[in-house]
Amino acid sequence: MRLSPYILENLERILQEWEAFAATLVPPDQKLSKLLLRDHVKQMLEVIAADLATPQTAHETAEKSKGHVDSPSEAQTAASTHGIERLALGFSLSAAMAEYRALRASVTRLWREKLIDQPHTDTVVDDLIRFNEAIDQAINESVTSYSFEKDQQTRVFDTILSSSPDLSFTFDLEGRFTYANKAVTELFELPLDEIMGKSNLDLKLASSTVLQHEIERVINTKKRFRGEMTHINSDEKQEYYECILVPVFNKQGEVEATAGTARNITERKAAEDQNWQKANYDLLTGLANRRLFNDRLERDIKHAIRTVTQLGLLFIDLDNFKDANDNFGHDAGDFLLRLAADRIRLCVRETDTVARLGGDEFTVILQDLNGNEQAELIVRKILKELDSSFQIFNHDVHISSSIGIAIFPKDANTPDLLIKHADQALYVAKHAGRNRLSFYSAD
Repeated sequence: MRLSPYILENLERILQEWEAFAATLVPPDQKLSKLLLRDHVKQMLEVIAADLATPQTAHETAEKSKGHVDSPSEAQTAASTHGIERLALGFSLSAAMAEYRALRASVTRLWREKLIDQPHTDTVVDDLIRFNEAIDQAINESVTSYSFEKDQQTRVFDTILSSSPDLSFTFDLEGRFTYANKAVTELFELPLDEIMGKSNLDLKLASSTVLQHEIERVINTKKRFRGEMTHINSDEKQEYYECILVPVFNKQGEVEATAGTARNITERKAAEDQNWQKANYDLLTGLANRRLFNDRLERDIKHAIRTVTQLGLLFIDLDNFKDANDNFGHDAGDFLLRLAADRIRLCVRETDTVARLGGDEFTVILQDLNGNEQAELIVRKILKELDSSFQIFNHDVHISSSIGIAIFPKDANTPDLLIKHADQALYVAKHAGRNRLSFYSAD
């Protein structure tokens, strides 16, 4: 059974168990009805269940795992109000957070009891991950809406945040630090008393100007900010931080401060960059792969339309590559492909795109051409370079190339048709004797 229908079908049981725990947290001088104890929890669970029942793409899963939410949902609004009202009722921050831990524990325990005789499939694990992410988001909303007014709550909050590797801080209306946890002092390598009362501009943060502007925007618009900032560490290396800034309101609804958190995402960005490289570049040659080639071709054609210029598409096939691969081995063949890729790349401009579509097939997108003559000069240079011998493992290896050329918009007005015509021109070049070029012709 999926978690979403289980929550909805057992909502009353979950709430009753949660109420019993929440009642133990009520301040001694408060007598709250069950309805007030429940406040927004029922609404949060219903929205979470609806979210779990909605399929999400891999991109949405990745964004949610990072805490990226485009706009506050009903559950998040309920969580924010929950934190504010708990403070007004005299709850400590620990007690308010304990309610979320109890809710998380109740749902996961009751569901596991339901699934005790069933295998834990990927679907079960995925539901648990998404449920925990939703609870974490609710906790974040409650914490950021929780006031810093009372000394006792501030000390508890400081204790919690000081144990976190994430940066936590508050600014006054002038953008000066009024609170910073241990992670902030370690980032700046300064004692707390040298940070308090200073702005990011004073501390020379790499993104200080941008951050100061965003603090002002949060104060003026009363809306949260989520974005990325950079910092140059003591080793002169650039680090990336994901930053959240939220307005803190007084009882009159006016902004009296800005609270924020920041998380070091340098390793995550490096991993994302690496995954992007794998998805868009050929691992053997380092050239663009078919996916990136198609994206670049569409982009460059749009550029050619805007600037009223021509674009050339080359299809390159290595002649006699199979013989070299068979004679000297696959390792030699891979080495030959890398060397050929380098030679092609050196024959074109940095603004042009060189791609490997697979095997010994390469393409080149030539931007801003003046005409066939310019394209032919580049192509003959490629032909000459690839016709020169290669040194492969102490062997002289000789290959050549056949190249087909189609020009946009003269030969085609769409990416697919341009590819088709360049491929047809390549076919003509190969069957005309190889080691030659052929421009597309309707004939």
